[in-house]
Amino acid sequence: MIGLDTNVLIRYLIQDEPEQAKRANKVMAALSADSPGFISAIVLAEISWVLTRFYKISREALSETIAMLLDSTELEIEQSEAAYRALARYTAAPKGEFADALIAETAKLAGASQIVTFDRLAAEHFGMTLLD
Repeated sequence: MIGLDTNVLIRYLIQDEPEQAKRANKVMAALSADSPGFISAIVLAEISWVLTRFYKISREALSETIAMLLDSTELEIEQSEAAYRALARYTAAPKGEFADALIAETAKLAGASQIVTFDRLAAEHFGMTLLD
């Protein structure tokens, strides 16, 4: 197994820098179920931020991308149960960030009785407790 950083996955997904994309494609093509790539929960959150903030992809496109990564047999995702749950919450919500949904679901699975935040959208859409 090899770990995959956000920038390698972004180059693979977006294909916007030809030389880096070529190298990222080679790494991704070498992955298999027996020798998967590892994506940490932090990298998954970073991917969502980069794709929505920098590349301006839609919520629907982000949901499809995250689902593709989660469903790949060539990838192992840290906290995959939390990531699947976060994806479901994010997809169902009209607003809010995937990273916030992932934070909420990871904390819930770890046994947190509540997740406190100053982010109104995270509180409204992902069950966090708003600190006033």
